[in-house]
Order: sequence, then structure tokens, then C-alpha cells
Amino acid sequence: MAKNKNYLKGELPHNDDAEKVVLGAAMQKEDALYNVTSSLQEEDFYTYKHKYIFNAIINLMERKMAVDVLTVSSELENMKQLESVGSIEYLQELCETVVSFANLQFYIDIVVDQSVLRKMLSTIRDIDNKFKTGGIENVNDFILESETLFKESIARRHISSFTDLNEATKVIETQLNNQKELPASDVVGLSSGYTQIDALTQGFQKGEVTIVAARPSVGKTALSLNFAYNVASVSKVPVALFSLEMSTDSLVKRLIAMVSCVNLKSINTGHFSGGDRAKVSHAIKELRDVPIFIDETPGIKVIDLIAKARKLQAAHPDLGLIVIDYLGLVQYGVGKSSSDNRVEEIRKISGAIKGLAKDLKVPVVVVSQLSRGPEKRDVKRPMLSDLRDSGDIEQDADVVMLLYRPDYYKDQKKNNAANKKGGQLTTSDKFELAKERLGDAIPGSASYVEVNVAKNRNGSTGKVDLFFFKEYGRFDPPSENWVEEMNKIRTDDGD
Repeated sequence: MAKNKNYLKGELPHNDDAEKVVLGAAMQKEDALYNVTSSLQEEDFYTYKHKYIFNAIINLMERKMAVDVLTVSSELENMKQLESVGSIEYLQELCETVVSFANLQFYIDIVVDQSVLRKMLSTIRDIDNKFKTGGIENVNDFILESETLFKESIARRHISSFTDLNEATKVIETQLNNQKELPASDVVGLSSGYTQIDALTQGFQKGEVTIVAARPSVGKTALSLNFAYNVASVSKVPVALFSLEMSTDSLVKRLIAMVSCVNLKSINTGHFSGGDRAKVSHAIKELRDVPIFIDETPGIKVIDLIAKARKLQAAHPDLGLIVIDYLGLVQYGVGKSSSDNRVEEIRKISGAIKGLAKDLKVPVVVVSQLSRGPEKRDVKRPMLSDLRDSGDIEQDADVVMLLYRPDYYKDQKKNNAANKKGGQLTTSDKFELAKERLGDAIPGSASYVEVNVAKNRNGSTGKVDLFFFKEYGRFDPPSENWVEEMNKIRTDDGD
């Protein structure tokens, strides 16, 4: 690689010839003027005289005046900078450097690249200087701050240009043609394993963030674990599972219970009955081939989470899904935070996770806890506003699933005297009545869970019924009879 002579002399990278061409072009042709001023900023020019000229051009445009050598010269004179530039002769020299307007974009790109390179190197120098003189209290915080500054310094390299419809429609046409070769299905992403959920979301989509939120002990961790297993076992793609609250051993035992349908308590104690031991052995053999990768780092910092996800994708390019359990335990910095600071931290963490999904082009499922809002209302169903700590969680998420389990609220009385007299039935009452009518169609040990797809940026919203077998952490779809019965209840209730 050729060495940059200017940098070796102590100067930051720049291309004087490219700067001259773009300024000269802007003073001669209107479309070139708009291209230059919409693509570049004052800081993109290295020499002060080029900065002055660019500012003079911008001033003229803001006043809706013509831009040419004479008007720019006059404006520079008004700015008391014409002498610094070198008189009107220098402006004419700039115009003479333009050989072909057809190559203007090439020179604009050079100016941008050199500007980004300068900012990047300046940032590196600042980071190095802070490291040498500032005294680092915490290495992780220093790394996180440095990474943020570095990303900001090169952000303009990621700014994309416009795409016309001719080009965009060709891309979609190719995608649609390729879909003809696939089996007929509404799922274009990775299947969650639940037909009704997939019907709303079309599966987990690349680059999208799905929030699974509920109050404690409702089943949000269990559902996310079911998602992880279904994707890894059916789609045969690797899944990264960040477990901030539960150890790897505990998660694996949950997976064994889920696959074997054996009570988790039996697996923890080793006290099996009937053929349960054989079921557990079979589940263990089955799980050995399931590509789930678990990280159990408690209180992991978002920068480390991102780094580990990138490392896993480098080792497994077909990484299909990332699951984070749960958002409230992900750290941004160190030390205790006030409630106001935590809201700001969650905002940054949420944005970083969204950026991770887009950068890796991988769907991310994030478990989140809800506030106590539902407990304060007569109707206990959660709402988007119940998402804890920050409204940015809702904003950054592409899909939000809110879990509601009626039997979670034990203080609700079922089939009380008021209900029998024709009063309004609670959801718990309706569940119990439906269970009585359907009899054996509903497993006796199951809890009914309503999964409300309350936000879906690119699809439909709606409510999905699932059965949650808490003793082995498994979610199963209900029978068709059950779905029909609950739909009748919702219709009667106007829900």
C-alpha cells in the first residue's frame, strides 16, 4: 500500500485537485451546483480558501442568487475573504480544472472520502491522547465511548444515494420470481413455529427487532426460548441466545423439559416416573444437534453483546436469530443509574440493538419487562405504553408482542355472584366457561396465554391464542375448536 506523503509530513489526508474540480464545476453549471452543495459540507474541504469559496456559494444559493465566478468573487469580497482566496483569478483557475462534468461524482466521492479519513484519524488521535493523559477509570466505558466516536467519524461513508423506481422494481421483481420456486407460504422469514403468529408477521425478518414483553412469570422467557428452539431445529440455522438472568445449565434443563414434555422439577431432582427418564434421554440426544449458542454473561454491556454477536456470525455466517433475555439487564456503562439516566441508557441500548440487527442482517428477539401499569387497571391486558423504562423500545421495535395470561392475576374472582346475575364477565371468567364447554379439547395443566401482536411495522396486528405448559416451559397452539370458541368470546365482547 502506498504511503500518504502528506500524512507523513504531519498533514491530514486531502486531495487539493479534487476540491478544485468540484468548486469549479459548481460555479459553471446549475446541476453540478446542486450536486456539489447537496453532497458536501464546509468541513469536507481541507484548505481554508476552499472553505471560504464553498461558504460564499452557499450564501448565494440561500439568497437565491446566481452562482458564477463574478458573483462568488463579489460575495467573498463582502465576506472580507477575497484576498485570502487569491482574487478572482484563483476562481477562474478553479473553473479551468474541470475537464468533464460527467466525472463530477467521482471527484465528489474523493473529497468525501478524504474528509471521512481526516475525521477518522483525528478521532483516533484524540482517543490515543485521552488514553495517554486522561486517566481511564473503567476500560469498558472507555472502549464504548471510543467506539461511538469512531462510528460517528465514519458515519458519512454509510449515507446512501437515492434509488430510482426503475432500479428498485427490478430488485423486487427478482425477489418475487425467486419466491415462485418456494413452497406456497405466508412465511418469508424464519418461522416462529406458530402458524397464527407467522400469519401476522410472515416470520422473523432479517434486520428486524421483535420485542416479547410481559409482567414477571407470565412466560416471556419461555416463549422466547420456544422461538429459539423452533428456529434452530426446524430452519436448521444457528441461534445466539444471550441469557442475562439464567445460567446455561438452567436454560438447557428448560430445553430438555420443553422437548421431552417432562416436568422441570423431575429433571432438577432426578426423580422420574414411568417412561420419563427415556423421554429425557431422547430429548438430550435430539438437542445435541440443535445449533443454539448460549452466552450467560450477567449484566453484559451492550458493546460486548454486539462484539460477541459479530464474532459468532463470523464463525457461523448463516446465523439466523439472536435472542436477548432480557433488555432490562443489559448494561450501557458502569455503576448505578438514576431512573432518568436509566431511561437514557435504555434509549441508547435499544438503538444499538436495532443497529446490530440491521448491520448483521439478522432478526433479533428481545425480552422486555412491562411496568406495573396493568395491575393498576381494571382490564389487565397490557398496552404498548406499559413497556418499561423508555418509549424508544416501542419506537425502535419492528414487532411488539404483549403477553397476557389471565390466571396470572389470582386476585380476580371467577364466576362470582355478580357474573351469575348477568354482570360483565372478566376474561378469566370467559376462559373458565370456554374451558368447561370444550372439556378435553383444552389440556388440564395448560394456562391460556394471549399473544397480542400490538405493533407490526410491516404487517398485520392481532391476537393469537397459545397454551402455556408451565411445568415444562412449552407453548403449544390450541385446537381449532378452542380458537373458534375464543373468537366467539372476543366477538361477543367487542374485543
